Order: sequence, then structure tokens, then C-alpha cells
Amino acid sequence: MALLHQPENTMLPKTQTFVPNLLAVILGTLLFVMSVAFVSIPLSLGGHPGDRLGGATPSAFHPS
Repeated sequence: MALLHQPENTMLPKTQTFVPNLLAVILGTLLFVMSVAFVSIPLSLGGHPGDRLGGATPSAFHPS
């Protein structure tokens, strides 16, 4: 019955806590995924994307 007497433009108490929790979960998930990608991609590539790789020395070059 208390819901019937509230103005139409106010948020319910559950909604007021839901939105910040939702934004916190989205931000936390985004930061976790970005940090995993930032660590795993350079490990699999052997360096950060865009880094120059050292060229082979002339003695290590073996044409086949």
C-alpha cells in the first residue's frame, strides 16, 4: 500500500541500490578482463603488440 502514495518520479529503495551495484559489477568485470588481456597477450606474443622485435644476427640466419 505504501507504494501507491509515492510520487511517480521517485525511485524505489531497491532501485537506488541496484543501479550503483550494477555499475560496480560492470566496471569490475571490465577492469578484470582488460587486466587479463594486458597480461596474457604479451605473454603469448613474447612482447607487447607494437614493440620492435630484435632482428636475427647474421650468424643465426640459415636459409633453407
